[in-house]
Amino acid sequence: MEGHGVQAVCDFDELLQEMLQKAREVKPTNTVEPPLNKPDLGDLFNRINTLFASLPTPEVKKRSQYAIIETAARDAYYHFLANTTIDAPEFVGVWHLLDIISILSDDEQSDPALLFWLVEELLDSQTITGCGKVFDYLESRRDRITKKHFLQKQLVILRSCNELLRRLSRAEDTAFCGRVFIFLFQSFPLGDKSSVNLRGEFHTENVTTYDECPEGMEVDSDNKVADSTLKVPVNDATSSQKPTEGSNGLTPTGGNQLSMDQLYPLFWSMQKNFSQPKNLFDKETFFHFKSAVEATTAMFESVVQRQSGGRAAKHTEESRRSPKRKRDQGGDDLANAFNPKYLTSRDLFELEVRDISFRRHILIQILIVLDFLLSLSPDAKEKLSKATLPPNPNKSVMYADFALSPEDTKWAEATKTLVLDFLKSNRELDGAHFHRMIESVLSRDKNWVRWKIENCPSIARDGITPEEYTAIKAAARKAAANKRIRPTPLGSLNLNFLSDSNAQAGLERLKDPKRYQIPAVNSFKSKIELDDMDIEMAMTDADKNSAIESKASKSWRALRIASTTSLAAFDKIERSDKIDEVFTFIKSQDPIISTEEDKVDLEDTMFPKDKRPIIIAGPSGVGKSVLIKMLMEKHPKALERKVSHTTRTPREGEVDGQHYHFITKETHSMMRDGDELLEYNNYNGNDYGTSRKVVKDITAKGKVPVMEMEHHGIQQTRDNGFTARFIFIAPPSMSGLETRLRKRSSDSDEEIQGRLKIAQDEIDQSKLEGSYDTTFVNDQLEETYKQLETYIFEHDDSAKDAPAASSTEVNMADSSTS
Repeated sequence: MEGHGVQAVCDFDELLQEMLQKAREVKPTNTVEPPLNKPDLGDLFNRINTLFASLPTPEVKKRSQYAIIETAARDAYYHFLANTTIDAPEFVGVWHLLDIISILSDDEQSDPALLFWLVEELLDSQTITGCGKVFDYLESRRDRITKKHFLQKQLVILRSCNELLRRLSRAEDTAFCGRVFIFLFQSFPLGDKSSVNLRGEFHTENVTTYDECPEGMEVDSDNKVADSTLKVPVNDATSSQKPTEGSNGLTPTGGNQLSMDQLYPLFWSMQKNFSQPKNLFDKETFFHFKSAVEATTAMFESVVQRQSGGRAAKHTEESRRSPKRKRDQGGDDLANAFNPKYLTSRDLFELEVRDISFRRHILIQILIVLDFLLSLSPDAKEKLSKATLPPNPNKSVMYADFALSPEDTKWAEATKTLVLDFLKSNRELDGAHFHRMIESVLSRDKNWVRWKIENCPSIARDGITPEEYTAIKAAARKAAANKRIRPTPLGSLNLNFLSDSNAQAGLERLKDPKRYQIPAVNSFKSKIELDDMDIEMAMTDADKNSAIESKASKSWRALRIASTTSLAAFDKIERSDKIDEVFTFIKSQDPIISTEEDKVDLEDTMFPKDKRPIIIAGPSGVGKSVLIKMLMEKHPKALERKVSHTTRTPREGEVDGQHYHFITKETHSMMRDGDELLEYNNYNGNDYGTSRKVVKDITAKGKVPVMEMEHHGIQQTRDNGFTARFIFIAPPSMSGLETRLRKRSSDSDEEIQGRLKIAQDEIDQSKLEGSYDTTFVNDQLEETYKQLETYIFEHDDSAKDAPAASSTEVNMADSSTS
């Protein structure tokens, strides 16, 4: 090989040939593995410093040495490419050459990026099969070639891998594409900005082509066909209305269902918006997108209904005959259903729509776009404005010039909820697991977007020092050590007063029921009157304050006792320091049941005719909890309140099994995955749920379960096919509900407005046919309780499929508008 007329290049070329000859002796195999190491070539690397010792200054030496080594290495590299193919045994010399250059790069004897420059040219010169062998080398040396001087190499690595990905076919070279991506992910740090698309650019090069007009139509009917395929018959209010729920979660609002030919162009037109969601900033484009989504979900719903009806009998027979083979076949179908490129032929469209994997892909695309739109809603933008952002946020992904309207936000939220329900509804292919997986991916994507808005701050954290580790370890050992109990605990009281000549008498005094019996409410009446006299006759401020505190203590204890039996009297109390109405109410109630036996006999005789569980719902602050408590107090032998399960820690005074069943998150996940929960929800980071077993245990006792639920839980209960009586408690008016919420003095104005908005949605939902069996307006607590009690114990609607709306529903509709 020529030395380009430079003696230094000729000298290093001779040394490089000696290294390659030595490498062939040390590694006689023709494979990529094992790699060459510096000790394998002896002292040949030490001769490099001798070759360049005559160069004057370190800066000139470094620049000249880099150029000389690169020239000689390229000569040897081009010689291999010109005389051997990648399949030839002699091509192992290229792997030897790259290993030598890698060692020189790590020792800072050559340019750090030289190896990847040569690899980039090698990839450009090879076929796809040859590139696979080059990538075998890169994967086997990844840790070694990216460990040092990565900053100088990363741009070349990124460029060469991206160029290779452009050459690969996602359909035919799927596995190879995955290898390239994995190599990039393992080479680049997680927080590296070169791979996060900071400018928020979309992949607009991915264009989906399809037949916009059907073929084979008569000439005189072309216009008519085009109109029928490109227009969607929707109502005038399509843009403001939201989808309503069907049997599997999806049914669009407005218009008749389209045929396959009519849906075809509308369906594939969504792909353009999927690849460039910013097109939806245009009102007309967004309107057509909503129409396409609604028409698509309607078609998916109808296909699912036809498929479930047609294969029900077949599925039962096959599952009875060989359930294991059925599951195995289903798993194979899902594993082989992936196709990275859509087939858009009009002839295949109907078959594609019938494929559950295809439907899932489309619905996931819809969910991604809906999440993008919801991130631009007024609430999301307001939340982002209040968040702590760096001084230089990434405005290119904030889209400050666009905000989703409230009507479109409502549509997007409703559509997202129903699409998720649709994905979860398929029990044959583990729809619940797929639903949770998609929700997890979407939630992580939101965190990824937030990280990009914050301009990708570093996620690295400094390690702890040895001193900190030692201190933490010692503190943990001390906290976990067994402590010796003192014979006389510090601060303990002297218990000598218990010692008595007659020990048995002292024990009996401790067992005296008077020591722990709850006093009667009326016993506080005279004591409070004496405190009132002390307040009036007090001579000093200290005496007056003492009497006021004494009265407040007695009033609080009286109210606490009265709350268990006479909660209705609380509505008559106007001032906290004057509770005479409680004593008057209790006195008037005394003659109702003369003895305890009469009370027990009355309870024993009252049982509901309809034994179905009772589920009571209503807005926050409407009084449903009070009504349920009154039912439990009066009918403890006929009714029993359901105790929910939760993952939160018990609060002070809460008892496991009485207030809640306190469980771990792992137990909750097992119950949820094992279909042991009728409904479940997450509130403030804690999971809540209703156990099927708890409800069955109540029924086994001969009692009727009474459950308080939110609308979301009721919907899950209905979806699970649970039979119950659904009762809605409505406020007399929205203004009245607002007054009740403000009297509680526990919420801010913003929280109250949020509760009122949710309440209005729940009231609107309750008016829909079939949402609830009956509705009661809680205007007067006692009157509402009597109506509720009468309905529970005297009505029997178990034989009715859809009971007609009661008169109270009409009253609620009239009053809610006032």
